[in-house]
Amino acid sequence: MTVFRKLKYNKKMKYVAIDLGSSAIRAMAADVQENGAIRVLGVESLPADDIKYGVVEQSSGASFKLHQAINLLRNSAKMPEIDVVSVSVGAKTIKNVNVTVNKNFGTAKIVTPQMLDDLLTECGKKVERPDVVIFDIFPLSYHLDGNRQDEPEGQTATQIVANYNVLYGNVHVQRKLNDCIDRTGKIVEYRTVSIEALSAVVTEENERENGCILINFGALTTSLGIYFDGVLQFMQVIPLGGQNITKDIQELGISEASAERLKRLKGCALEYLVEDPINIQVPSSTPGNAPVVVSTQFLATIIEARLDEIMQLIFDSIEKYRDKIGTGIIITGNASRLNNLEDYLNDRTGFDVRVGNHNDWLAPGTNEEYADISISQLVGTIALVNEYRKEHPLQPKNPPKIQRGKGIKNLLTDRFMIYFDDENSLNDKNTSAKEDK
Repeated sequence: MTVFRKLKYNKKMKYVAIDLGSSAIRAMAADVQENGAIRVLGVESLPADDIKYGVVEQSSGASFKLHQAINLLRNSAKMPEIDVVSVSVGAKTIKNVNVTVNKNFGTAKIVTPQMLDDLLTECGKKVERPDVVIFDIFPLSYHLDGNRQDEPEGQTATQIVANYNVLYGNVHVQRKLNDCIDRTGKIVEYRTVSIEALSAVVTEENERENGCILINFGALTTSLGIYFDGVLQFMQVIPLGGQNITKDIQELGISEASAERLKRLKGCALEYLVEDPINIQVPSSTPGNAPVVVSTQFLATIIEARLDEIMQLIFDSIEKYRDKIGTGIIITGNASRLNNLEDYLNDRTGFDVRVGNHNDWLAPGTNEEYADISISQLVGTIALVNEYRKEHPLQPKNPPKIQRGKGIKNLLTDRFMIYFDDENSLNDKNTSAKEDK
């Protein structure tokens, strides 16, 4: 866990958010106005060659680029110094476990905050292991003497049954992430999981309450978050993304750059929507060879086939929660720019689909370039750390114990995320696991 140095809290301090993505390392500076509007001061981005599937593989290389990005940000945002950052990162596999804790008091007692904290601690103990670290616990429901209570504090009961959604990971990847940031000499004020940062700014509160599906289409991963009752109920990351589609197109004998451009400009997510196919000449990747001729209809066939492979596990997960989804699907991420992706998802699931954006969070007069979906995760991180800092001023602190929270429903939850690789999974007879397939 990162050690916090002594810092003087200053309400006028600017926020800096970091996104350690698979395609790029991004850093953004912003301040937040009294009404919650975010004023972006600058954004810098560098290729993420040392990060794969959201996992830091080479700490030294990633740290060097992160340091570069922060230095560039100092100039573009006109900041004299950047000491404190907040980070949101996604890993290629996040284990998702449902845990139930049952507490009998013997006699009727008033439920106190300490009782709820004790239940959360007991939940964590059921999952903890030397190689496993919990990075978030979401209370899903409480039942007092058999009756559900969304706000149990202050109620009287002889028995409490608490249900939690626990996200956990391998401590090895946490160390790699911490090492990367520690090498820059920066202090991590706040950490969050990517899907939560995105959900904060691209979904609406009523959508999360009534049930919605958030899908983040990245370069190397595709992430799913299912929300209802205002909280993240299920999370899944598939180690396939938009770059896999580009690679398939590249197999036609063209360069990666040409394949990406062809996908963006003429690609279509559903083959049957290509009404007037045309042939496009693309330079061959082999010098001296004739240009490659690609039909837009065949191009759509390639894209749709790979999409089906990427999305199958996600569709299976969505089906399990179908009756809980009252609104529909929100999509985000750079790979969500694919033409007719909304039609594809509607065709496969039957849900209404919309593209999520963070525009409503930006202060009036913000430059149009900062409305781009590529920085939604950064904007969400800024929104979350702003709420966090209201309750947790910058000061020395020890690694925090798990505290009660309600995910996006309660943005003040003290969450310090851990990311991990695929080498270890949880096998605990005391928990019922909902693991990524």
